[in-house]
Amino acid sequence: MRFIPTRRRPRSRPLRAARSVAVAACAGVAAALAVAAVPASADASGHGRHRTGTVYHLDCRSGNDASPGTSPGTAWRTLDRVNRQALRPGDSVLLRRGTRCDGVLQPQGSGTAAAPITLAAYGRGARPAIAGGGARAAVFLHNVQGYEIRHLDISNTPAAPDGKARGGIYVLLEDYGTGRHYVVQDVKVHDVPGCDCLQPELDNAGGVLFKAAGSEKPTGFDGIDVSRTTVATVDNIGIGTLSQWSRREPLYPAGTNSFVPITRVHVHGNRLSDIGGDGILVQNGLNPLTERNVVDGFGVRGTQAHAGILSFNSTGATFQFNEVKNGALNPPAFAYNFDAANSGSTYQYNYSHDNGAFMAFCAVPGSTSDGAVIRYNISQNDKGMKFGTFDVPVVATGCAAPQKNIRFYDNVVYSEVAPALVGGLMNTPISYSNNTFVGRAEGSTVADPNSTFDHNLYSNVGALPPDGHAVNADPRFTRPGGGVLGYRLKCGSPAIGAGAVIPNNGGRDFFGFRVPADTPPNIGAYQGPCAKG
Repeated sequence: MRFIPTRRRPRSRPLRAARSVAVAACAGVAAALAVAAVPASADASGHGRHRTGTVYHLDCRSGNDASPGTSPGTAWRTLDRVNRQALRPGDSVLLRRGTRCDGVLQPQGSGTAAAPITLAAYGRGARPAIAGGGARAAVFLHNVQGYEIRHLDISNTPAAPDGKARGGIYVLLEDYGTGRHYVVQDVKVHDVPGCDCLQPELDNAGGVLFKAAGSEKPTGFDGIDVSRTTVATVDNIGIGTLSQWSRREPLYPAGTNSFVPITRVHVHGNRLSDIGGDGILVQNGLNPLTERNVVDGFGVRGTQAHAGILSFNSTGATFQFNEVKNGALNPPAFAYNFDAANSGSTYQYNYSHDNGAFMAFCAVPGSTSDGAVIRYNISQNDKGMKFGTFDVPVVATGCAAPQKNIRFYDNVVYSEVAPALVGGLMNTPISYSNNTFVGRAEGSTVADPNSTFDHNLYSNVGALPPDGHAVNADPRFTRPGGGVLGYRLKCGSPAIGAGAVIPNNGGRDFFGFRVPADTPPNIGAYQGPCAKG
């Protein structure tokens, strides 16, 4: 998402151009992350509930490829032996705990949602490791479907840095049609160096990556669930979907092929750290849900700007209960991004802190975006950034193509360090209502001539924007700067009951309190009882 306010971007790199521009610490939200739901297809042991096929065992320390592999005592020895086996629905390949397998796991055959093929672990000890050694991917699912992957340790480090695209888990469908049912749960993916190469038409790098490719048979995914997985020290994308089947009117006429949506995408309860580019990216999603993830450090090896969590060319995306922190400052990195070719996106109950910026709005030539709601989020000490001579604000618009129908309400934007809290340059009018903006002691700016402001509270802000119901006062937070619990309101706060009634307000605030539907709400992300003292 290259954040360029005036220059036209190259048409040949639309998705990369779009890149350029925590679960909260309260007990209820943290508990929700800790107990992220197990998919219905798993039993208590973590293996497929519907497993009816053959169970194969792999022991890369003491197995024998000449053995049948159907018991721990007759386990196979190498990944190559697994790759030669034609797997059938309901089959399982279990790797012995405490062992390491070098090479690529590329299983053959497909399962179904009712009888998936399971890749998992057996025995006691540390999770079994697959070390790709710099291959295209350590676990490579190519033109297959119906897989569940659990309890593995996956890395893919070459002998020397080479800048090539590679993945940890890479699911690639080429001219395949619709691939169904992919579960990645409780997997550790780490140390996957590659390139900052995001274009769908090129090779891509990432920790857990799903890609729909080809040009002859419309191809996509139905049913992707990634949960309770850690992704650390990988380049390009931590967890993501990409598609070459992207052209649609009016949102993305610059795309390729016809449009094929990626349906039933759920990315939840994951922890990502030290990500070279984007943390979590969903492209071509239809009603994807990204929730209860933590992204700690993203864009850290980026050659262009990135985001912690975002969608591209998606409809009805929801992002909620996520925490994003410690994004790169140069190139600019944004915790969340309403990116190009999206419609009907909702960002709610998220926590952003210590990033370059909280939220970006960016579409590029050949695309547009229509309809976003940003509500009940908390941005704490996001810094703002420099892009050349331009001060990138905490909430930023500035790309060259228009976006419309954006509502930004009941959020807290608090920064003791950012010179600019809100800034807009062109094409993207936003309706700001019921937000709390608190700047640095010497003053910060809230300036967006294209947008409207109403019933917002401003503290340590210089010249106020036109706001017929502005509250210019200390909001009286309980402990600002001290995490999400610090943004409750003390009794006597001027924010209490000072907001505007907003239709279809979501019904609950950041902390789980009910938002009144018929009486003026509080300004900001907190609607609970005032705190004494």
